[in-house]
Amino acid sequence: MTKDWRRNVPSWRTPDRTRWVPNKAALLVVFVMGFTLVEVWSHATVQSLSVEVGRVSADLKHENDRTAWLGMELDRASSRSALLPVAASTGLRPVDPGQIVSLPEDYLSPSDGRMRETGSSTLLASAARALQSLVPDAAARGRHVN
Repeated sequence: MTKDWRRNVPSWRTPDRTRWVPNKAALLVVFVMGFTLVEVWSHATVQSLSVEVGRVSADLKHENDRTAWLGMELDRASSRSALLPVAASTGLRPVDPGQIVSLPEDYLSPSDGRMRETGSSTLLASAARALQSLVPDAAARGRHVN
């Protein structure tokens, strides 16, 4: 029993079912949906970043306010009347007026000795600045020591 399979349509007119080509409308719909999804994703990302920035700025403001409050508390706690019991417990006492010594003017260096000469060269002045930073002069005494 052999059956003869015949086609209703000639072989040169049969549609090729192995190749699927979407039409232009379907491509357009896929493109618009993809673009819309990308747009929604980017909007959600920007929105989440905006919320994060708002939260961080609120935290920063809170910490700045807390720092200012702690600074005020520290200033209030370090007043003279607040430190007086602490100073008494550690053995500190106010300065005795007999301990204050006035130095004569001859002991101090003259003020014009510290002035820079106007006629010095640039190289000499920069060398003097370099040496001054390495070995600073004593400002409380004169240069003529016994």
